Amino acid sequence: MLSLQPIPLSDLLLSRLLFADTKGMTISELKAALKAIAGSELSNTAYTEQIETTLTNLSEQDYTQPVSSSRHQLSGRGRQHILDGLRLKTLPPRLQWKTLKNTDWIAYALNLPALSTETRRRLAEADGLRAAILQQGFDLPIAPFGTLTQARNVLLWQRLCNPQTAENLQNQMPDLQQQAFNQGTVMAALLNDLLQAPKPLPWDKALSQLVAKVAQAKRTTPDELRTAILRQAVTSAALPPPKTNASHSAPIAALSDEAFAELTLNAAKATQDGRLGDSKVFISRVWATLQQQRSDLTLTLEDFKQRLVTANQQRRLDLSRADLAYALDANDVSASEINHLNSTFHFIRLD
Repeated sequence: MLSLQPIPLSDLLLSRLLFADTKGMTISELKAALKAIAGSELSNTAYTEQIETTLTNLSEQDYTQPVSSSRHQLSGRGRQHILDGLRLKTLPPRLQWKTLKNTDWIAYALNLPALSTETRRRLAEADGLRAAILQQGFDLPIAPFGTLTQARNVLLWQRLCNPQTAENLQNQMPDLQQQAFNQGTVMAALLNDLLQAPKPLPWDKALSQLVAKVAQAKRTTPDELRTAILRQAVTSAALPPPKTNASHSAPIAALSDEAFAELTLNAAKATQDGRLGDSKVFISRVWATLQQQRSDLTLTLEDFKQRLVTANQQRRLDLSRADLAYALDANDVSASEINHLNSTFHFIRLD
């Protein structure tokens, strides 16, 4: 249910090497540090090969350098590369690997703004993490790094205003009428409707379970939530190739990802119909604008949607979904819908 920014394994390795001393780190030490995230579903042989291959690629890119036959350390170029990737000017004093992994990489994966000392503290807390997961998972209109109470309240108001929720609760009326009518029971009813658990839970436990479900975590603990997010986000993709300048006259199908995203955002800004406020426009309406603007359009709508997913993953543009789809034009919702893994999108964001 989360739309995560991919984290290359190469960058995760570089970030761990940020905290190595002058002796560097061995392959065994690097493997142990990343095992829960990158190696939990691999055999030891396959995991070792993956780490070794990635380190070889990093060395060839001059991002790491050998200290000895079995030890590796960051080069100056590698240090700058990973600091830029994590949106850090310098490594904050007293920052430890565990904190960076649990906050900066989580913020990166969840497409949150770069962290300050204060927002890093908030995201390190269990409730701050859960709030961020709910905000991203349900596209909640709250400011980044809000509280869990804020995220919970907005989510519950959305559910309360959804006609489907009323229909679902109507079917549960015989059981609900046996309970006291108060804030706790209403919150529990709404959260359990979202959770769809076999047995209704108290609202606080239902909320924790819902967060874990959104994050696809096996347990509700903060460490398990973080591991689940990072495990999904990590990829073993190669380092990105140098950027190239695409010709404006090139067919859309042949455009680079960067040029495609720029063209699409320009078309979205030029699209006047199918907007939700000033910040969102239906994907199908942008597609129609592109068809008018470019006579060389050789992509199908499905091809276009696939490239949008890729651009969204690369953070070249942002997609979002229609949480209150019943209140919007059904044709626009249907034509715009993209289902990718556990995420659904309908809009291109303009903000």
